Amino acid sequence: MEPTLIIFTAVALFGYALVSKRLATTPISGPMVFVGLGVAGYAFGLFDDFPVTGSGLAEVLELTLALLLFTDATKVHVRSWDASMDLPTRLLTIGMPLTIVLGTLAATLVFPTIGLVSAALIATILAPTDAALGQAVVTNPSVPTRIREALGIESGLNDGIALPIILFLITLGEAEEGYTLWGLFAEGIGFGVLVGVGFGAGAALALGVAKRRSWIAPVWVRISVVAVAFATFLVADAMGGSGFIAAYVGGNVFGRVIDPIDHTSSEFGEYLGIVLTMISFLIFGAFILAPNLSVFTASTIVYAVLSLTAIRMVPVAISMIGREFRPPTVLYLGWFGPRGLASIIFAGLLVEEAGLAGSEIIVAAVVVTDTLSVVLHGATAPWSSNRYAARVASQTAAADGTPPAPAATDG
Repeated sequence: MEPTLIIFTAVALFGYALVSKRLATTPISGPMVFVGLGVAGYAFGLFDDFPVTGSGLAEVLELTLALLLFTDATKVHVRSWDASMDLPTRLLTIGMPLTIVLGTLAATLVFPTIGLVSAALIATILAPTDAALGQAVVTNPSVPTRIREALGIESGLNDGIALPIILFLITLGEAEEGYTLWGLFAEGIGFGVLVGVGFGAGAALALGVAKRRSWIAPVWVRISVVAVAFATFLVADAMGGSGFIAAYVGGNVFGRVIDPIDHTSSEFGEYLGIVLTMISFLIFGAFILAPNLSVFTASTIVYAVLSLTAIRMVPVAISMIGREFRPPTVLYLGWFGPRGLASIIFAGLLVEEAGLAGSEIIVAAVVVTDTLSVVLHGATAPWSSNRYAARVASQTAAADGTPPAPAATDG
């Protein structure tokens, strides 16, 4: 990789680290900073001599998502889906499918030249929410715990739910070009699942033996999780399967087989994931957004605004029917569905693997939506979270006849 980019990235990470706590209380989020730095670097010509093709940037983005999928999936256990999971379950099983349906309908209206498959791809790629952009929300102690946890769980799981749908739609589009639909879909999903199960279970069992016999140092337990995540993705990809499916399945199996009491195994992977995510936003700003500002057209902006508002908010509101959530909570849940890294990489799959008709429009819609999300969700997170928390505390106090508390415990 070109030294200028490495130096620029290292300085950016160090500089942001110095003020990270201070910025956490302002409308300036980490993703906003790194996207902005990437755009600035491009504007000042720092990357003019950088060969984007074959540079490894795509691989950095893909490995970042693979690591995030793996570490998120380690925390998913069916036995933990008790009554406290009612809210995220509604968001994932009712809200997300309705978001895809409504997004598909909107895409056919805003982009009338693309087919139904391409419209569905736009909607599905933009359905998953991004945990990195929602950090100011899920880590804000003044926001009710139940709401924070629901948004965090939703963003951690919806990438994995969207993946098979995206792969199916891509293979459906390829089938229209003469490929065998079942063969392409089975190959991508099948190899991904097999590799994920094999690597996840095998690594967890091996680590269990090594820990019981005191062969492995604690720090290497954490490092090994990162190695397993990367290896799972790369092996499945080399076999012609979906590396992302493999990473998600592998993480889920790993989390089930490994000691469920040990919650520290994936800590290093989570910290590394934060660093790689910020680097990915810098790459997005420098090499995807800045050189392609022409994608900001009336149509893409209209769809982006719809995607961040009605296409998200209406399904969330419908998924809350039957539950006694007040309007401020429904509005807050509906607004904080930021789009980020996963959408960018999923859109890249179209360019790399499918070559579908309308893929340029799909990528343009994703780039514009992600850019607006970085700015709007980042800027509104601290203010709106504090305002929402104060509103909930006031309503709770009024119902109890007590003075308002600084924080609430439910929505």
